[in-house]
Amino acid sequence: MTKSEILKITILKNFPENLVQAIEHVNLEKVEEIRIRVNKPIIVQIGLSEILLKYQVNQEEILNIFQSFCSNSIYTYQTQICGGFITVPGGHRVGISGSVVIKEGKVSNITNLYSLNIRIAKEIKNCSMPLLQYIIDIQKNSVFNTLIVSPPGAGKTTMIRDIVNKISNGIPEINFKGINVSVIDERGEIAAMHRGVPQNDIGIRADVLDNVPKTIGIRMAVRSLAPQVIVADEIGNKEDAEVINYAICSGVKGIFTAHGSNFQDLRLNPEINKLINLGIFEKIIFLDSQKKGSIKKVI
Repeated sequence: MTKSEILKITILKNFPENLVQAIEHVNLEKVEEIRIRVNKPIIVQIGLSEILLKYQVNQEEILNIFQSFCSNSIYTYQTQICGGFITVPGGHRVGISGSVVIKEGKVSNITNLYSLNIRIAKEIKNCSMPLLQYIIDIQKNSVFNTLIVSPPGAGKTTMIRDIVNKISNGIPEINFKGINVSVIDERGEIAAMHRGVPQNDIGIRADVLDNVPKTIGIRMAVRSLAPQVIVADEIGNKEDAEVINYAICSGVKGIFTAHGSNFQDLRLNPEINKLINLGIFEKIIFLDSQKKGSIKKVI
């Protein structure tokens, strides 16, 4: 199937007919995001460019669209909704804004929906090959403890998804045998689970703990899944640092990502700086923000 055909059966089927007609004039093969706001022009993101559609939705229509994404059972998706998004078939992610309901210090619901940010999932097979030469420890058939760093939107999540696939399946070309990987998918962006099934190809030896904070998920994985490698996206707070140190000291290797543009940015984050000073990371790879998927520097 082409990307256009996939989007029609996973995304566009949830839109009212008038919106479908408006958006079909866009090159669906290149769409990355669709932003729908109440009484505002719909914005379609293609690379660095935006296309503004004249079509607008009212509050009732945006609720109907969201209910359709939830298969008319919003309750089923309540846990994800409290996290500000839902994952739909195909691995696409629908971000939500509106009135946030807080109970006992935690989000219990989002009502009066104002906007939906539909991020189109994309898998780029073999995109991580330039990084793997630095990540894989071929002599031990393992990986180095690695931190992949880039600003938002530079492709680090796409990269880490392909890395999971490669080290899980194995890489015959370099005689690397697949190893057990535990993916701690706090925001559902790596495996993109939908009703317990990964929508992205994460390989045959990957286990997923979905929609769980890293501080809980990493401990669960170490204790119960016997991983050789743990993978998690966007680390940076105190709890992340503590549980990563726990996992590495337990003999598990780790591949993680963080936001930043250079080494100084990492040093300015006190928790990541602690991990650097402890020598946790054997490799730190900086991605080029100007060219998705390219390496800027390796430390």
